[in-house]
Amino acid sequence: MTGYLLILLAVVFWGGSAALAKFLFIRHYDTLIITQMRSTLSFLLLAAYFAIRDRTVFRIRREDLPLFLIVGVVGIALTNFTYYYTVATATVATAILVQYTAPVLVTLYMVFVAREEQGSRIKSASLVLALIGCYFAVRGEADVIRLPGWSAVTGPASAVFFAMLMIVSKRLLKTYSQWTVLLYAFGLSAVFWQFVNPPWIIVAADYTPRDWGVFWVFAVVSILIPHTAFTVSLRMLEASTVGIVSTLEPVVAIVAAWLVLGEELSATQVAGGAAILAAVVLLQVNPRSWARFAPGEHA
Repeated sequence: MTGYLLILLAVVFWGGSAALAKFLFIRHYDTLIITQMRSTLSFLLLAAYFAIRDRTVFRIRREDLPLFLIVGVVGIALTNFTYYYTVATATVATAILVQYTAPVLVTLYMVFVAREEQGSRIKSASLVLALIGCYFAVRGEADVIRLPGWSAVTGPASAVFFAMLMIVSKRLLKTYSQWTVLLYAFGLSAVFWQFVNPPWIIVAADYTPRDWGVFWVFAVVSILIPHTAFTVSLRMLEASTVGIVSTLEPVVAIVAAWLVLGEELSATQVAGGAAILAAVVLLQVNPRSWARFAPGEHA
């Protein structure tokens, strides 16, 4: 149960920060600086803390560095940028809908490719129900689900990158603590962004103390807290289960967008949210009461 509560905590912060990010974009903060600061400042907080309290967290094997690079650069930096670019150019709901096709990719990979998880009818039913819920949570209207311009690329890319984050993080957590995984994920993401947007460009932007306060708060609520909860939940639960439960984020994000940004909240969206909640509840059913199937067998 603890694992489920942690991923629920993560989606609450992620969903709420999506609406907050949209608000910041409206206030003329660039997508790049918001994305860069959230991982960079989170890394600085973690690095400072563990440099004092426990330096063993910094130790990794050289051969595992490519996996950490995937988590940090692809899983954190590119996932965040493609997602927030889609939020900025499309709608919060559409960006989340596209990104949360990722649980399908995770489930297919973990069950049929890596064969690290066992499939079940109950998990399949929950996944389908969650996806249907996500669709209706964005009103289920074709003219609402649109990806203008480059968001047609960044939207699907965010789903692929998010799936890679879950899969590779799960692998690293078999060897390392969640703090080591988070420290290097944020740190390598921060290093990547220094090449894209170097420090002297940030200095030249002449951000005010108020701007820096916004950056620090957004870093903590949008990535440090939720990614910590998310990573711990990955240690406790199967990656596919974490992916399915994380589809609750659209419910949180859409409600937050309704409260903060004044976006419409229709009965169809409420029904979609209810379907996602039902999918999460379905995962709690004793899987032994449903027939399991191995990869290659019929569901």
